[in-house]
Amino acid sequence: MSSEEIKCPTCDNLIGYSYDIDGVMFLDCGGLIVRELKSNCKQCGREFFWVVPNIRLERLIKRVLKNRKQFFGDTPRN
Repeated sequence: MSSEEIKCPTCDNLIGYSYDIDGVMFLDCGGLIVRELKSNCKQCGREFFWVVPNIRLERLIKRVLKNRKQFFGDTPRN
């Protein structure tokens, strides 16, 4: 799992860190793993957007569920 700093393009304020998990980029921001965010930089006010397309997220979830079943022999229950 690779990561890199995500900074405001205007003032260089650290927004968080991106993580590539099986080709899906997630944002670690303030103790949360974010897949969709619309916010503003707290230093300069510039708008900031982060979106993980649902189809990519769906593929990742399917891979995780497949691996879980393969290794643990069970499926999640509601």
